[in-house]
Amino acid sequence: MHTRIIMLKNFSVKKLLISSGFIIILFSILNITLNISSLNKVEEKVNEKEYVILPKVFNFLELQKDVIQVQQWLTDVSATRAAPGYDDGYEIAKEYFIAGNKLLDEMISTEKDESKLISELENFKVDFKNFYEIGVKMANTYVKDGHTQGNKLMSQLDPFSEKLTKRLDSWIEVQVKESKEKALQIDESISFTSKSLIIFGLIIIVLNLVVFGILIRRVNGSIDSFQNGLLSFFKYLNKETTEVSMLDDSSKDEFGIMSKVINENIVKTNSIIKNDEKFLDEVSDIVKNINNGFLTNRLDNKAESENLEKLRISINDMLLHLNEVVGKDINKIIEVLESFSKLDFTNSIKDDNNKIPLALNNVTKLINEMLVENKSNGLTLQKSSNILMTNVEVLSSSSTQAAASLEETAAALEEITSNIGGNNEKIIQMSNYANDLTVSASSGQGLATQTTVSMDEINTQVNAINDAITVIDQIAFQTNILSLNAAVEAATAGEAGKGFAVVAQEVRNLASRSAEAAKEIKMLVQTATSKADNGKNIADEMIKGYSDLNENIVKTLDLIKDVEDSSKEQLTGIEQINNAVNGLDQQTQQNANVANQTKEISESTQFIANTIVQNANDKNFIGKDDVKPKKLDIKEIDSSAVILGEKKPLETKVKPKLEKIEKIENVSKPEVNIKPQTITSNKKDDDEWESF
Repeated sequence: MHTRIIMLKNFSVKKLLISSGFIIILFSILNITLNISSLNKVEEKVNEKEYVILPKVFNFLELQKDVIQVQQWLTDVSATRAAPGYDDGYEIAKEYFIAGNKLLDEMISTEKDESKLISELENFKVDFKNFYEIGVKMANTYVKDGHTQGNKLMSQLDPFSEKLTKRLDSWIEVQVKESKEKALQIDESISFTSKSLIIFGLIIIVLNLVVFGILIRRVNGSIDSFQNGLLSFFKYLNKETTEVSMLDDSSKDEFGIMSKVINENIVKTNSIIKNDEKFLDEVSDIVKNINNGFLTNRLDNKAESENLEKLRISINDMLLHLNEVVGKDINKIIEVLESFSKLDFTNSIKDDNNKIPLALNNVTKLINEMLVENKSNGLTLQKSSNILMTNVEVLSSSSTQAAASLEETAAALEEITSNIGGNNEKIIQMSNYANDLTVSASSGQGLATQTTVSMDEINTQVNAINDAITVIDQIAFQTNILSLNAAVEAATAGEAGKGFAVVAQEVRNLASRSAEAAKEIKMLVQTATSKADNGKNIADEMIKGYSDLNENIVKTLDLIKDVEDSSKEQLTGIEQINNAVNGLDQQTQQNANVANQTKEISESTQFIANTIVQNANDKNFIGKDDVKPKKLDIKEIDSSAVILGEKKPLETKVKPKLEKIEKIENVSKPEVNIKPQTITSNKKDDDEWESF
């Protein structure tokens, strides 16, 4: 037993799995072969049942249906004596007879190996033909000679039908019995296959249990030893223990090979961990120096781990980059920035030519220059705002000049007044004609209303006509139904023809109702004609009323023409007045707006100038006390330069010449964008100020 365990220990797991799998596959192939043979036999029997027996049963049932349908349709023809609408039984019975013969021929051609069945089918075909001929003869006798003669042939047809049906039933019974026998054989084959599957399945299961029991026992021992070694190694990696044990690598199987590989890696890992600990201690020292603001130290000792070595190189590159960008000492940068927060821009970083120190020194220089420029601009703006206030007063005085122009409009208004008086008289005449036009329109409206009422009455009568026509349609429909009933009675009744009298009476009643409806329609049509004549007369009156309306419209148009001519004369004077008034109004409004807006601008400018100077004084920068305002080339406007225009008498046609004045719109609180540049005089602006 011990020898077998040693042999299994030296026998690899892979070989054990292959050997056991080969045995299981061999038994499985044997089981599959036996089952396939059994299933092939089952398939043969199923195919025989499906493609031989069942088609015969279906053919016999179809043939039985053809026999029954032939008898049924010929019997229907006999019962109705081929009445109209019921005389298609001959054709349908013939179709079923032809279909039955065709099916018999197909069965005879396919059953060549069964001579007995072929003989029986041929005899059946002869009997089926005789059966069909007797049925046709019986139907013809019923139609031509009546029930008495037809009943004699009926006694010959029924035995024939019973004979054919019994023969078909016997054939169907034989095929059904054979089908049941095949089904029993199929069940026996399936039962045998199931038993063989169970037996071989149990054998395979037992083999699997034995093989896997051996494998599990073998693998569990190796896994336990391998697991203990790995857990000891992981505890060492996780710093739970300070020592690590080697794995048992004495076996020759896969677990022994893996244990040897892991032992080699344990030795390497132990060396790497100790080296990495030294590296991490050095990293800790570097981090402390960075926290203190010094960026000049580097990691000099190489790491055993490839990833840590990459990390060392990356950290050194990062420190070098930080040194080049941030500088040698972060504390100096913080000191300068803190002085900025206190509005002191006189400090700078010395003896450090790296990027951020140089940039910070440049920012300090720019801020000082900007503050000097801001204070200079503020002082300059204070001086120019005083000049602006003086010019505002000149602008206010010039706005009063526009008021004088309003007096010149009075003369034009007197001339327009005389024209308006004449227009008023003609407008009164237009009002009278408009009243006449209103009366005529009212008359036309009344006549149109009467016409509408008449037309509504005509529509009512027409609706009544439609109702009468509907009654006639219903009567016609009922007459057709009764006529059809009479035809059916005539075809089927013998001595029962007394029903024709009742039908005839109903037809006469319907004809009487139709005559009355026609009479009502005639009266309604006459009434509608009378209403239509009345509508025609009303329409003539409307035409006459609208003729008067047209005459009044012509007169109104003539009067409007006169008013138009007079209005043209007024238009010329009104246009002159509007031009003068609009020009004066625009000039006055613009002057007032400019004066108010300029005053607001001057006040805002004064406030902004004071704010700029105050903000500059609040900060500490180089050259703060040496800043002077810039020299300005701006002239103050003399109020005596504004000369009021002389008043001139206005002629009949006033065409005032207005100066073009640019309009200042939407002036709100100004947004001042101060740039460090010299303020110079604008000649165009001086000309515009003087134009006021």
